[in-house]
Amino acid sequence: MKKVLITVAGALVLAGCVSPAQRIANCTASGVSYDTCYLSEQQRQQSINDASLSAAYANAARATETNKHTHHN
Repeated sequence: MKKVLITVAGALVLAGCVSPAQRIANCTASGVSYDTCYLSEQQRQQSINDASLSAAYANAARATETNKHTHHN
């Protein structure tokens, strides 16, 4: 779980304040085709979303495990 959060935080820090359009422009400026740059950007965004969703599911699972009630006799 901590690895996921560190990965997401690292991706956000590395992404900085650059917009997707700017990342695509930088990519195409280096000689890569627009289609390849666009696909790369879409995959980057999807990986961030997947990591966030995975972290949310893990947090929800952990929350339900720790809140189980035990009946005392």
